[in-house]
Amino acid sequence: MKMIPKNIKKIISYLLRNSKLSNINQISRELKISVGSAFKILKELEEAKIILQLNLGNAKYYKINFENKEAIKLCELILLKEERDLKGYAKMYADEIKNFKDADLIILFGSVLENKKFNDVDVLFVTNKIKIATEFCLGISKIRTKPVVGLIMKKEDLVNELKKDKQPILNVIKTGVVLKGEDVFLEVIKNARL
Repeated sequence: MKMIPKNIKKIISYLLRNSKLSNINQISRELKISVGSAFKILKELEEAKIILQLNLGNAKYYKINFENKEAIKLCELILLKEERDLKGYAKMYADEIKNFKDADLIILFGSVLENKKFNDVDVLFVTNKIKIATEFCLGISKIRTKPVVGLIMKKEDLVNELKKDKQPILNVIKTGVVLKGEDVFLEVIKNARL
């Protein structure tokens, strides 16, 4: 089912997942969308107040408007679709991992998303129940062929790591697939950018 046009989805996802403000040329280059198409989409999103335009020097930069309910819902829909589109081993592991009840946010990341040859399954768990999350990973690792490696953090620690621009965490946010807690993902991103 196609609900959100592909290039609109790409632009919103890009603005959501990248910690730095982006101008139209960066967006166009990174997403391989013509400047004209990017301009048209950004204009529409700005008119709908889904994104905000910031003027810095001579350039215009864009960011998600986290104060707009429609923007939040649109971001959540995009995140849900990314999870639904998982295939193969990523889907198999995701279906099992997202059942962990004691995490506010679960993100699947790493090589399991990119190729058929992977050594382990990397998962970010945002929870205060570190021991239970560790045991959960060990449990799946015993019944599956590849081990599940949990990166387990508290929400405030994740926000602080993002604020410090820690590259490993930025990569998880940039490339990972949210399996649970789309609303928490958006809250973490919003708080990290304050």
